[in-house]
Amino acid sequence: MSFTFLLCSERSGSNLITSIMNGHKAVSGPPPSHLFRLFGLNAHGYHPLSDDANWDAFLHDLTEAQTWMIGEWDSAPDRSAIDAACPKRTMACVFDYLYAQERRKGETISFVKENYTYLIVPFLLSTWSDCRFVYQVRDPRDVAASWVKTRAVPGGVKRAMDVWVEDQSASLDILHQMQPSGRMIQVRYEDLIGDTEVVGRTLCDHVGIAYDPAMLNFHQDQRTQRNASRTQAWENLARPVLSDNAQKYKTVLSDADLRYVELRCARFMRAFDYVLQTDANELSPQAAEAEAKALESQLSPGEDAHPPSPREAEQRARRAQIIQRIVARSEAA
Repeated sequence: MSFTFLLCSERSGSNLITSIMNGHKAVSGPPPSHLFRLFGLNAHGYHPLSDDANWDAFLHDLTEAQTWMIGEWDSAPDRSAIDAACPKRTMACVFDYLYAQERRKGETISFVKENYTYLIVPFLLSTWSDCRFVYQVRDPRDVAASWVKTRAVPGGVKRAMDVWVEDQSASLDILHQMQPSGRMIQVRYEDLIGDTEVVGRTLCDHVGIAYDPAMLNFHQDQRTQRNASRTQAWENLARPVLSDNAQKYKTVLSDADLRYVELRCARFMRAFDYVLQTDANELSPQAAEAEAKALESQLSPGEDAHPPSPREAEQRARRAQIIQRIVARSEAA
């Protein structure tokens, strides 16, 4: 049993690459649970787990968090079963058990999507010493366009770039430290959709398995199809790879949006071989920052977030309560 963790910004194809990997007969790529980040960042709130009260609190919070996650798994949390399976009371054992329950016959690798994975790399490496990492990036102009068009992701161009820049800055630091070891590779979303088989082979080589052509049929998986209907942000997962889903920004972003994105992202775009359309690359960092700040009032705000379904509203409310409780416990520790 092994884990491969994905580092990827929102609206950058994280669910697509996870679903493609899930199409491999040896890989389990369930919808994101966000349990690793939630409990990795707050692990000290349950330390030591050998203490009965801490262990009981951890199992209570963990099973509630899994019950109310946005994605739907095939398996369901069972506190008694977890307790029986993990007599040594470690987070490693618990996560191993949960993800093993979600694996189907023949699957030996769990491919895990988390937001802000870079925040928990020390936790992951100290808990699963043999884990591997994949870092996927997408053209920030298309990320901004996707934020503008996705009703479930509010904030528009400004918020999209705040997140994208922070994510790439932190993730690149980790890539530069880990890449020489062979434990981490970097891929581009545009290459994934443009030549899925080639990138698929690269991913398979990285995790130590042979390429499986069934990966291209990821959208036929029943769990993937169920989850594609749960939120607008996942709806494309029920379709084959959209090979032309790039450079959408040309019909979505305004001139001010495009200029702003390139002003903020020029140095990263150079690193990822994205060709700029403006001269933002020629400005000093100070001049670029000043011009970007002046453009903020002109940026596209994104579509109004539509009210979630009663089911999703309850899920998000309950999940927010659980997160608040876990964080409060951690802060009090």
